Amino acid sequence: MNNMKIVIMLPFDGAEKETPVWAYEEESIDFRCDCESGARCTMAFAAVELKRYLSRTLCESDISFSSQRLQECFLFELGIVDRASKQDDYTIEPFENGVIITGYGRRGVLYGVYEFLRLQGWQWYAPGSAGEIAPELKNVLSLPEKKMDYKPSMSLGRGFYFENVSMESEELFLWMARNRLNMATYRPVTGPLCSKLGMIFKVGGHIFEKILEPDRMLPSGKTLWEEHEEWYGLPEDGNRIKSKALGIQFCVSQDSLLDFLGEELLRYLKGRWRDADQIDIWGFDTWGNACSCERCRNLGNKTDRNVFFISNLRNYIDKARRDGRLERDVSLVMCSYEGTATIYGPERHIPERLITAGDYVEYYPINRCYLHDFSDNTCSCNAFYDAALKSWLTGGDALPVMMGEYYNVSKFEDLPILFTRRISADLPYYYSIGIRGMTYMHIPMVNWAMRTITQVLYAQLCWDVHTDVKAFLDRYFSQWYGPYAVEMGKVYELTEDAWSYCTQWRAWNKMSILSQLRAWDGAKPEKPLFPGDHFDNAEEILKRGRESIRLLEEALGILDVARRMEKESSAQEDNASSSAAVNPAMLREMTKMRSYEMRLGEDRRMLIYGLDTMMVVVELAAYHDALCRDDLNEGDQIWECIEKAADRLDSYFIPIGYAYPGAGLESKDGLTRSQVRELLRRIRSQRKQRLL
Repeated sequence: MNNMKIVIMLPFDGAEKETPVWAYEEESIDFRCDCESGARCTMAFAAVELKRYLSRTLCESDISFSSQRLQECFLFELGIVDRASKQDDYTIEPFENGVIITGYGRRGVLYGVYEFLRLQGWQWYAPGSAGEIAPELKNVLSLPEKKMDYKPSMSLGRGFYFENVSMESEELFLWMARNRLNMATYRPVTGPLCSKLGMIFKVGGHIFEKILEPDRMLPSGKTLWEEHEEWYGLPEDGNRIKSKALGIQFCVSQDSLLDFLGEELLRYLKGRWRDADQIDIWGFDTWGNACSCERCRNLGNKTDRNVFFISNLRNYIDKARRDGRLERDVSLVMCSYEGTATIYGPERHIPERLITAGDYVEYYPINRCYLHDFSDNTCSCNAFYDAALKSWLTGGDALPVMMGEYYNVSKFEDLPILFTRRISADLPYYYSIGIRGMTYMHIPMVNWAMRTITQVLYAQLCWDVHTDVKAFLDRYFSQWYGPYAVEMGKVYELTEDAWSYCTQWRAWNKMSILSQLRAWDGAKPEKPLFPGDHFDNAEEILKRGRESIRLLEEALGILDVARRMEKESSAQEDNASSSAAVNPAMLREMTKMRSYEMRLGEDRRMLIYGLDTMMVVVELAAYHDALCRDDLNEGDQIWECIEKAADRLDSYFIPIGYAYPGAGLESKDGLTRSQVRELLRRIRSQRKQRLL
């Protein structure tokens, strides 16, 4: 089939000439109101993507668009069952002279096109052209033998929590669509693109701290606290104090407060959240403190009170829809989380109106253990979270549940912490007990390095929890690292082993080693570091920490050998072919070689940062232990190691951070990002006082 003549058929008049125009009309389309134009735009973009990648797949091809079924060509017939829907499901059906790709909604047809391209050998492991894996050029297309039906395991939604305003990227959102992830936060610049890609827009979170700021001025000239002190949660001692007002959950039994918050939410929905499909409704981050007034207690447990509150917000929104004050439906997302005292499910019935409206629960086990699978009940930490999660899944009136993970939360941010084993086991487990949605905090926007495997495996299992993970990983290493696949597989294993105790070292839990060290004044400790339930004692903490350092050093050594081999190979190739590529095959080979160099280099930089961070924290724990034992000589020797490690961390920047809550970027040095800079200052001060 040399010089294949291919026609991509779209069911819209004028497709022959207008398809490339329709594909980029998203800026002028209201996708919520103009379903026909929205469907045409998404399908046209799918057609353009199909043409772009097929032209890079086949040795020779002649690809055009049509609105008619043509003969004497290979025909791709694109279709959408419901043009008003963003449904994910799709089918790929071969026929005598072509393929029919049908999406049940407009998002589905786009996913179907990417599925067909995957069948040809295309992969999108990371954003941008550098993250693409292209198949070898060929003369024929790979076709399914029969009609294939595709639907997602996590049908409720699959994506990330984009906390910071400046977190947006066209390349990232395209990568998400190509990997069938469909949930993002609306951003003005990329919003139209995401609408075209069929993204679900999810916003909100801890919104009430700002809305109920006690010093917020009201039209009356009084502050919120002055006018409505009763809205704030009643402490156990019965005395409300303004300075502690946001440390206790607000009083959801106050009718006037419910009306106020309903109106505030409506104002957001008509303003800054006018494009949102779903709103995260999270209470104050109080870590257990809830209103103790009698009316609140009568509502049930702390989660029952939150359900009561969400139900009232649902009533308010539904009434606004009936009254014409709100022009669209929106889903409310309740948070199940220790910080808001809602980790366990409600004891009373869920109101039917929440279920009918499509509202659901997002479950966040913030301090879960990553040494063990989530379902491993021999781990007391995960056993607690597993029982709490299941409490949301029982009963005939249970709300749907989305799982929220913490693969790149701030304590883990930009460290080479891998979760391959956990993702492989946990996502199928979540699905087996009834979870139908996934999100995680927070997607790294750049410099994924070895964390690329986290993103692609997460995306794949969100779509299909029954994926053959071994085959998927084998393909990833082979395609991403080529001749260095075996070596890099070992590097990944060592790195994952080294950070397997990441929760015990760095979690938000106040008993993690990092949290204990950050709370230390730097003077002689009164007692050893608390080992928690995964370390036996201070000696075990140091033993595990130094083993982690050894593993990271071994991983870095293997990676350095691979980099030397790659440099030697590149030099030989450059000598053999000093001229530019003269054909597509040579260009692809040269591109692969350059990609290996870049990937290994990026992995190395992240490993160095991970090793330096682990080393400084472990040695700080050792210094704490030496001072606790009154061994000042050993402490002085350890301090020299700490200063050297800190100096290394202080000598380079770690990629991109984000200002909060407004827009803005930042690039912190490694020592600041390691989160121990202030502790080092305190220790230096204490050491200086000791020497005086």
